[in-house]
Amino acid sequence: MTKGEDVFVGRSQELTVLEDAYATGTFQMVVVYGRRRVGKSTLLRRFVADKPDVRFFQARETIAVENLRALSAVILGQDEADQTLPSYSTFEAALDNAFRYAESHRIVLVIDEYPYLAQSYPGISSLLQNLIDRRKGSSHMMLVLCGSSMSFMEHQVLGSKSPLYGRRTAQLKVKPFDAFDSAVMLAPADAVRSVELYSLVGGVPLYLEQLDGSKSTEWNLANRILGLSRYLYAEPENYLSQEVRTPALYNAVISSVARGCTRPVDIKNDTGLSSSAVAGYLKSLEELGVIERIAPVGDANRKHARYRICDQLFLAHFSLIARYAELVERGMERQAAERIVRRDLSTYVGHAFEDVSRQWLTRQMTSGDVPVLPLEVGRWWGTDPRRREMVDVDVAAVGLDGELVAGECKWEARPTGSDVLGTLANRAELVCGGVSRTLLFLFSKSGFTDECKAAALRRGNVRLVTVDEMFGL
Repeated sequence: MTKGEDVFVGRSQELTVLEDAYATGTFQMVVVYGRRRVGKSTLLRRFVADKPDVRFFQARETIAVENLRALSAVILGQDEADQTLPSYSTFEAALDNAFRYAESHRIVLVIDEYPYLAQSYPGISSLLQNLIDRRKGSSHMMLVLCGSSMSFMEHQVLGSKSPLYGRRTAQLKVKPFDAFDSAVMLAPADAVRSVELYSLVGGVPLYLEQLDGSKSTEWNLANRILGLSRYLYAEPENYLSQEVRTPALYNAVISSVARGCTRPVDIKNDTGLSSSAVAGYLKSLEELGVIERIAPVGDANRKHARYRICDQLFLAHFSLIARYAELVERGMERQAAERIVRRDLSTYVGHAFEDVSRQWLTRQMTSGDVPVLPLEVGRWWGTDPRRREMVDVDVAAVGLDGELVAGECKWEARPTGSDVLGTLANRAELVCGGVSRTLLFLFSKSGFTDECKAAALRRGNVRLVTVDEMFGL
């Protein structure tokens, strides 16, 4: 199986939504959006591959007349390169023709990179609103609006102030793969290497395609990630340059979070930016999927919330790789990679393993293998009044029927001992009161000691999970 085929392994739910919309035979307006490089266009081309009547228009960052010429060619089924062929004089004429044709034909009209079209012709949303309102009752069109500008799609297509508000029949936010779908693209990497590589680039398909799962993590660092000419090395800077106007200031905020400043007031003091500026940058970075706001599971107090870098490529770049920028600039990628693996990688991957464990637990609850209907899945932190110290629980979930799931993650070379289980059991009592039952999970890279296995058996509410088991090995 090629990587081009593998990319669809994790998109079955999205394809089901699209197929269900198509199967209605009635007018549908589906909004598909998500960050750049996440595979939206590939998903849509896979969806339309077996459809008999498709018009796939890729809008461009250009002037309106160029986009109109290209859209006209798509609707008329022409070769855009043939400049002698006629085109519509207005967007209204082009789209009205498509809607009239759809009165007697089931067609799929995809407008990819819709924000580019709206930028070149600001009236396009109002035009579509008018056509939809007039013709949807007799139309068999499936209209798909797709875009990478998260802010535009959420506010100017899906938002209540958009002319298109209320017209959508379905929406898809296409997200990066989790660690397990990423592992399929990283084959033949084993479970440990899959977690390591996922921790460095995350689940964006285009990023995963840069790696070679048959080679070691150190090799991938030296040959695919580090280096001034490497796509993945330059990508965080390039991504921000495409999405924001002042990337240097956004870089400052991200760097601050990477240094451990997780509250807005701490970021403000660390960067010297105003409170309002920090709030604005954090909001934009959340929309871009770079940073997320998290709170302890079961804790509604907003004062306890923190910010963290949730994009693994950004996290690796700002908290790990940036330390070796001078070596990379001198062409010493191999030496930098060796040092990262020897000194830093285990601790860094340990934090990513917590995310992987939460993803695994969510999958298990979704499939019913863990019989809990989760209201919330995340982590927990707070004060242990007995020890008078801050403690945390790596994995925490609260169930619909009052269950508590608590887990501890160990990414170490030695097997996990019974002392870790005892600590987890004590901390689980701090998470929230009034639970109907508690389930404890230990997640380990290197297995468990015999004493730990015996202690888990005695407690009866404990599950021990190795990384190999998580990845079905």
